[in-house]
Amino acid sequence: MKRIGITGGIGCGKSFALEVIREAGYKIIDADDLTKELWQDEAVVKKIGEKFRDYGFLENEFTPQAVRAVAKRAFENMQVINALETVLQPLILEKLNFWLKEREKEGEKTVFIVVPLLFECGLQYLFDETVTINVDNEIRERRLQLSRPLSATGINLRFNRQWANWARSRYATHTIENNGTKEEFKEALKSFLREKI
Repeated sequence: MKRIGITGGIGCGKSFALEVIREAGYKIIDADDLTKELWQDEAVVKKIGEKFRDYGFLENEFTPQAVRAVAKRAFENMQVINALETVLQPLILEKLNFWLKEREKEGEKTVFIVVPLLFECGLQYLFDETVTINVDNEIRERRLQLSRPLSATGINLRFNRQWANWARSRYATHTIENNGTKEEFKEALKSFLREKI
């Protein structure tokens, strides 16, 4: 079973790509959805809280609300990011491996996995091929200001956490540009699926 990883910076169109790929009949999963599932698990939240306490971000007695409050500031502090990744990444990989085994049992020939920080976290070894969706920063910033309640500072913090377009393209198997309209992006995705898969 071929595993294709999809990545790209915030606001590049990964969610839209997921919809197009799913419509084409392929099985696809988003690592962000797995993360959201884990945040609903009280045992996981407690484990994150304990890690935050070790880093000095929480007192001995903490609530799930306090843990989530610290996590919301993750992009402002690399230590918070490190603490989160230490707990969440192994659990996400565990869920992902289970999903992959299930798809293999079903006889799928090709599956897609959306991983926002695929290269940043060194996860390229999991995939047979990787695709990066690239958008010029000015266009991404404009789209994000329209679609999400993020300040310019918040957007820049997220940009700085992620690799630049040229760096992702250097390591990815394929690059798809998304600087035009939704229709143009959709056609580029369909073309990729026809020609490369």
